Amino acid sequence: MKKIAMLAGLVAMGAVPAAAQTSPITFNARGMVAVSDADMAASAFIDGKLLRENAVKDKLTSIKFPLQRGGKTFESIIVSNSALTYSKSIAVPKTGGLAYVLDARVSPADDVAEYKDAMKEFPEGQKLTVVDIVNPAAPKTKFAFAVGKNPTAIDINKNELMVATSEAGKELVFLEVNDDGKPTRLAHLPAQLDSTRIIDLSFHPNGNYLAVTLDQTKEVGLYRIVRDAGKLKNIEMVGKPFKAGDNPATGKFSADGKYYFVLDTKGAVGKATGEGELMVIQFSLDGSAEHKVVSKTPVGLNPGAFAVNPEGTMIVTANVGKSAQPWTEANAGGGSSLTLLKVGADGAMTKVADYPVEGIMPQSIAFDKDGSNLAVAIYEYLDFGNRTGGIEFWSVNKGDSPTLTKQPGKISVERGCHTIRVIP
Repeated sequence: MKKIAMLAGLVAMGAVPAAAQTSPITFNARGMVAVSDADMAASAFIDGKLLRENAVKDKLTSIKFPLQRGGKTFESIIVSNSALTYSKSIAVPKTGGLAYVLDARVSPADDVAEYKDAMKEFPEGQKLTVVDIVNPAAPKTKFAFAVGKNPTAIDINKNELMVATSEAGKELVFLEVNDDGKPTRLAHLPAQLDSTRIIDLSFHPNGNYLAVTLDQTKEVGLYRIVRDAGKLKNIEMVGKPFKAGDNPATGKFSADGKYYFVLDTKGAVGKATGEGELMVIQFSLDGSAEHKVVSKTPVGLNPGAFAVNPEGTMIVTANVGKSAQPWTEANAGGGSSLTLLKVGADGAMTKVADYPVEGIMPQSIAFDKDGSNLAVAIYEYLDFGNRTGGIEFWSVNKGDSPTLTKQPGKISVERGCHTIRVIP
């Protein structure tokens, strides 16, 4: 008993080494937002069987760090959202305060249990919901409004939002919002393209360009944002869209804007049979030269998302593998992984290692504000009974030979967790 009392006294005085007080989850950020689509199991991407429970609804989970066991550090609320996008279904400004959530596809009628092709047959959505996350541990829905049929992606630049939709004449919807998230300006910007759909978009770090991924043509393109007195006036295509791999999906600019990284998934979600690739694209911002792919690096099977660390020296991809297969199939629920890459000053990438992930269909991934830790969204687990999704955490060991180390704790969230955003 004396030893226990002495240890308690040392802890109170801060004399016990930090390792003895380490939390099972370490993540250096103010908060995080996650969205979960409860309308379909991961395997529905493969066989169309939704396996849903009508009483379980889509959720937004807002998290405040550091986590406290027994303390109120996160909360989930009902917010309609959809996993049938390419990882850009939610936007959060760097300052936090608000979350903008797309509902690309709405919930089917209660008696609908199966689709031949979930990606094509789910009812179209058109809503953008604004959520108050000023206190990350107490999110509140503010309001929602229509932006266009089947919105596929959203990105944010300061107080500007750009949304891609599948509605003719509204392929790009620009919104300028006030501090409450209410639109003060709205402009519909035709894509200036023939019969193709924008499935992903990214603001350039300077806010004056927009990169897009095109669905049917499997191309990547670049728009210049034309401004008048600092305000968006119009957009114009820079050069021509160009072929980028077999199935380009989500993309992100490097922090300095010199390079654009794009995942080539090699096939539909969960259905590719060969390793995906991460491509490095160099845009000609002034249009004086052709845009081009300058390098490609293999990653895992069925990559769904990736994150670039704040220093721009590492990239980690989240790979679905064959984990989304129906549970009656051999090896179902297995094969998810993370791929760690080093990035050189010239944008060249070197694969370091693959790390197995136990959960099914990791679909989103994010570094914390100093790149010391990594969060991974898990759609669901190979669990019967109380089915949940999760957010798992990894420590990043930096240096010339970086490694990842799995942290022991996780955050359980509603099943179907597919997108996370960090509030630095």
